[in-house]
Amino acid sequence: MHRAIIAAFLLFILWLLLSGHVKPFIISLGVASCIFVAWVAFKFSLLSPDSSTLRFNLNLPRFLPWFFIQLAKSNIDVTRRILDPKLPIEPSFNSIPLSQHTNIAKVVYANCITLTPGTYSLSIDDQTIEVHCLSKESAEELFKGEMSNRISSLESKLHTSRTTE
Repeated sequence: MHRAIIAAFLLFILWLLLSGHVKPFIISLGVASCIFVAWVAFKFSLLSPDSSTLRFNLNLPRFLPWFFIQLAKSNIDVTRRILDPKLPIEPSFNSIPLSQHTNIAKVVYANCITLTPGTYSLSIDDQTIEVHCLSKESAEELFKGEMSNRISSLESKLHTSRTTE
């Protein structure tokens, strides 16, 4: 239960910093919403010590800067392809192999693919993700596997911590 109290407190501090509201009624609504979210997280066991979701998210800050750079590069590439008729748009469907072991890592990988402009995750199974790519270069980037490897490295920290407990 102490994890839920800490989570509610941290959520409230974040809410206060982001909202900037100081009126008592608005602050009371913020407190109530933070307590509710912490209670829901507690009920779904998202705050328990063995929760893979919480641990996985705590490792994401190392992944995010690299991912944001990839998003910027993809945005520039798609914009250039739209504005320059000489650059080819070659849509394709590709089966990208999965190296992730947990469902959460597979979902994060599929969502990262979809969030990146020029690629879209269509379906996922135990071994592959079916991806629509706007260009041959974006498909080649996925086949190189850097994004997959980075997400797998987050996952391996999760597996390591689970096996040592």
